[in-house]
Amino acid sequence: MHRRLALSLPFLAAPALAQTPAPEWRVGALFPLSGGAALLGDEAARGLELAVEERNAAGGRPIRLLRADVTEPAQTLTEARRLIQQERATLLFGSVSALVSQAAIQAAEALETPFVELAAPADSLTERGARLLVRTAPRATDYARLGAEALTRCLPVHLGLPAEALRVAVLHENGSSSESIALALETQLREAQVLVVERLPHAARTTEMPAMIHRLRAAGVNVLIHAAGEGDAISLFRALAEAAWRPSAIIGAGLAWGLADLARAIGPALDSAFALDVPPIETADRRAPGARPFAEAYQRRWGTPPRSGLSLAAFAGAQLVLSQPNPERAALRAALAALDLPEGSLPNGWGFRMDERGQNTRANPVLVQWQAGKPVAVFPAEVAAAAPV
Repeated sequence: MHRRLALSLPFLAAPALAQTPAPEWRVGALFPLSGGAALLGDEAARGLELAVEERNAAGGRPIRLLRADVTEPAQTLTEARRLIQQERATLLFGSVSALVSQAAIQAAEALETPFVELAAPADSLTERGARLLVRTAPRATDYARLGAEALTRCLPVHLGLPAEALRVAVLHENGSSSESIALALETQLREAQVLVVERLPHAARTTEMPAMIHRLRAAGVNVLIHAAGEGDAISLFRALAEAAWRPSAIIGAGLAWGLADLARAIGPALDSAFALDVPPIETADRRAPGARPFAEAYQRRWGTPPRSGLSLAAFAGAQLVLSQPNPERAALRAALAALDLPEGSLPNGWGFRMDERGQNTRANPVLVQWQAGKPVAVFPAEVAAAAPV
């Protein structure tokens, strides 16, 4: 039996003693556990699973987690309906994938069931008027805002270059989440008067990376931002090595750039690269005191350290939702809408305040740098566990 994860939220009341066993609360989980996004899907699912285990260890109404492996929209619709109609799930979690999330939201709304997005950042998810959607994680716009702040306040000092000397290229995969981040980044950087030399889209698993690197080198790019999955991030570093060129700063954008698997695939070349990501385990203890206890619980549960801060983000969001006293449909979203938690309240350093679209406005990404094989928060100062190197 696994020890309880001692990360209880300050607003989580002790469960009342019951004379008879409480009825089981059945919740569904929709994640890509196979295919190209399997690493991310599995890591987020592990965070959700730890949140459920902690809640069950606390007593009260038992929770049964019902999992489904979904990789594309039609399958997601089918599985979401099955979980709600046949398995009697009254709440769905997901998903790391915008395509999965869109389909899950569609099914959940039709069947009047809340859907909680724990990771996928595409802005479009909260722009379609879903009544029972809650997203506990950052939007693409939040990643873009952080990118603009980093390129005007942090990186010029680190690189020894004035902000006006930066020549930025935004390279991105065509997928919904990556494209959403890239478009928002381009807008935010131009508003901050940072020179964006190029924005180049590419297909997933592209074979054109060497040609794009040649083009960016010829354009005098000194800051390269890449929003893509781990496969294309690996291709990027391979193309940079073949070209014998590296810009002054490489910044990944999105969930794949914090994966330990990425570091193993790329090797030492990833060190000193940055990422716009959810808070990693290596975040300032004063802001995220729950990060290290979570990592210890993860280690006990799976025998390895967390593969990224994604599992911690999923745990934080799920723990918040599962702590609400009334899990039934509209009552759950209403309870979440009433919360007003300052930053630093959740285990990864986030707070919680939901806007009218269901978006947590206090879920902020951080600037991470790979240092000695680990992703470390380096900006903003209040979350930084180390200075950039």
